[in-house]
Amino acid sequence: MIKDEISTILDSILDKEWGNLDSPSASDWLKIENKFGCQFPNEFKFFIELMSEYVFPGDILNVSSGKTNGNDTIEFTYDYEMKEGYLEKEFIPFYSLGNGDYFCLRSKECPHTGVYYFSHEEHRIEKEADTFEEWLNQLPTFLS
Repeated sequence: MIKDEISTILDSILDKEWGNLDSPSASDWLKIENKFGCQFPNEFKFFIELMSEYVFPGDILNVSSGKTNGNDTIEFTYDYEMKEGYLEKEFIPFYSLGNGDYFCLRSKECPHTGVYYFSHEEHRIEKEADTFEEWLNQLPTFLS
């Protein structure tokens, strides 16, 4: 899936961001991929880059070290959850739904990772989609 196709999906379900926010730089992506030993899917990178242009319900966690919407970063959230002992090591949170619930990628599956839902209350992880592209295609239904 190319960036324009993802943008078309997002245009149909989200409002545009009013501020001028920064997309992640090449060095931001290198830093996070090195941290997790994971090359992220292109669709995931495109989606995160597009989050500088859209308002998303809940908190899409940031990768950019530039001007952001103020949400926590993926790295901060991961480190916090590891310290608290809630999340398994190979799961990388990217979307915080609140109350400690996240959608995650799985580092062991990169770059062809599925998308997983982590329920903090139930301490349970369920696979939501086999690929990030599949998860993107489910967004209109999920957000309706």
